[in-house]
Amino acid sequence: METVLLNNRYRLVELVGSGGMAVVYKGVDTLLQRRVAVKVLREAFASDPAFLTRFQREARAAANLDHPNIVTVYDVGQDGDRHYIVMEYVDGQDLKTLIRQKGHLSVDETLDIAIQVCAGVGHAHKASIIHCDIKPQNVLVTRDGRAKVTDFGIARALSESGLTESETVWGSPLYFSPEQALGEPPSPASDVYSIGIMMYEMLAGAPPFQAEKPAALALMHMREEPPPLAARNPQVPPQLEWIIRKVLAKEPAARYRTASQLAHVLEEYRERGEQMTGWQPVAPGRLPPTLPPVDYTAEAEPSPASRAASDRLTWVLAVIAFVAVVGLIPLWWGVYQVYSSPLYPLPTVTSPPLVTLTSAAQSVPVPHVVGMPVDEAQRRLREEGFSVLLEERYDPDADRGIVLEQSPAPDALAPLGSAVSIVVNGPGRELTMPGVVGYPVELVQEGLESDGLQVSVDKVWSTEPEGMVIAQEPERGTTIHTGDTVTLTVSGGVDIPISLAVNLADLVMLESAELRQETFQPGGMVAVALRWRALRAIDTRYVVFVHLIGPNGRLVAQQDVEPIIPTTTWAPGVEVVDPHQIAIPADQPPGRYQLRTGMYPQGQPSARLSVKDAGFTTAELDSILVTEIEIRP
Repeated sequence: METVLLNNRYRLVELVGSGGMAVVYKGVDTLLQRRVAVKVLREAFASDPAFLTRFQREARAAANLDHPNIVTVYDVGQDGDRHYIVMEYVDGQDLKTLIRQKGHLSVDETLDIAIQVCAGVGHAHKASIIHCDIKPQNVLVTRDGRAKVTDFGIARALSESGLTESETVWGSPLYFSPEQALGEPPSPASDVYSIGIMMYEMLAGAPPFQAEKPAALALMHMREEPPPLAARNPQVPPQLEWIIRKVLAKEPAARYRTASQLAHVLEEYRERGEQMTGWQPVAPGRLPPTLPPVDYTAEAEPSPASRAASDRLTWVLAVIAFVAVVGLIPLWWGVYQVYSSPLYPLPTVTSPPLVTLTSAAQSVPVPHVVGMPVDEAQRRLREEGFSVLLEERYDPDADRGIVLEQSPAPDALAPLGSAVSIVVNGPGRELTMPGVVGYPVELVQEGLESDGLQVSVDKVWSTEPEGMVIAQEPERGTTIHTGDTVTLTVSGGVDIPISLAVNLADLVMLESAELRQETFQPGGMVAVALRWRALRAIDTRYVVFVHLIGPNGRLVAQQDVEPIIPTTTWAPGVEVVDPHQIAIPADQPPGRYQLRTGMYPQGQPSARLSVKDAGFTTAELDSILVTEIEIRP
């Protein structure tokens, strides 16, 4: 594995993730002998002065933050055209992964993580820094439960920016605030809103607003109320839901002002009532905002003396209320006696009991749909008279869109019209494809696979260093999901053949070509070996032409010669190596030249064998493109 060493100090070990403008590697600080995380700016952005300025500003702003719940920035530097930030390496996983693994978090876990996140972000707010992109992917959770906020990648120092860039939309659509969706300047209350979305997801297992297009998500943040949390997780206490709904207010002024204030509110809530964290049945139609919540808006902690005085006053008021209620009981009884006694006797009337006749719903066996594609499963269930409830879960061992589970079980009896729940294998966690072109395949493959991606490596002929990634699919910045396949085109050096697979007239195949170099000088010699394979017996002697085509499309050099082994002796299915040399004229200017080949019957250069299938290359006028070479002075 080729070692990448930045400034002779930071060794990159493996790719661990990617962000909007950089890729992140696990590394080693060889000077201090400690593990670090190294964020390297992507090549496409390193040449953008504005973007580079933002990258450097991020480093300066984040380096000023020192808090146990913020990932520490150690160093910022440049090695050639690579700009990088060296950060604390956090041994754990991001919060998004934790939520997906557990389905949803408990109330206690949610409070613990949210309070830590608020503490870290609140520290940044005190330094006049807004994160602007708080989401579960940017919260790392260590093995011992410590939460650390990372990637102040689009954070802006209020003192430096002056909040003048109102035309820029900052943040991720699933988590940004209504004012960010409108393109308005973010404030600390914007971070508070994003923390609220994150808390909702921790408790419900999914964000409150979901849509395919960012524009639709933005409208939902601006206009729609989040679905009741209790409907998704009955264990969420009403008072906690009230706090989250306040945090998710559309107007920034209606939220808690800073993350520190929200942290205080959550700590107060946790201290006030352990009974609130237990399971409490909540009617789906009951909205927590209608419940009078405990006053969590105070910024400062009450003193012990004031708490004791408050407790004494509470007991006094309770005793007074009890005495008053007891004294009213005789009065209530007298009123009841007066109004419940009839003025005169009423005759007894007997009437037949009211009987409501209801027809019993017919029960039928539930069809077996596990293993079916989801569309087919839905159609089958509806044809049998059932409605369908869909859930998604990622299973790397099953094809996407396949039904993994169903409830009720196959062949169980269920009433017609009832709902059958099916669990479908959906996409894995959302990722952003990093740019890996220009890196050794050994360096990036392990990192991609650790993200749950399937990596396919395609080695091709190239003059690039052997093992270097020269192309990738999908392209960098593409949204992908765990389980997707990533194809890396890797240089196999010049010793690997150039795959061609060209069919000529269903008579012969040009399988590949071998070229030892790609760059030549005027007056030099191009040596190429062609590999042919006859598809059937050949009774005609053919000539192979090798043409050098200049940048202007004109023929500048050629060689037309029979193969060393005549075509009439080629055995079907047996590969034949056919070497050629073509001289480059000494007066040729620099540029990119095409190397082309083909066949024609001896003495008939205008009757070339037709190209039936160009395989992995292209052909024009039955002239096959082998490769392009470069001529330099």
